[in-house]
Amino acid sequence: MNDDGEPIGRVLGDGFTIAPLPAGWTALEGLVLVKCLDADGSVTWAFRLTDGLNHEEMIGALTVQLDLMREEITALFRNGDG
Repeated sequence: MNDDGEPIGRVLGDGFTIAPLPAGWTALEGLVLVKCLDADGSVTWAFRLTDGLNHEEMIGALTVQLDLMREEITALFRNGDG
């Protein structure tokens, strides 16, 4: 998926920000899901990843993140906040 491999700031622009990694952490690989407007002005999604991730790592990372988000949302309803 990573055809040319450009720095993330060059791809997404300087105005696109995310929370930094904790102090002492070093980024190794990554995947990015970005909500975009396409050339026709329609909302769409773009998925990009670094070259070093294999399918098993991607599936594992996405599954864990999805499970954590489900638990967070479920907790909101359990506590009466949602």
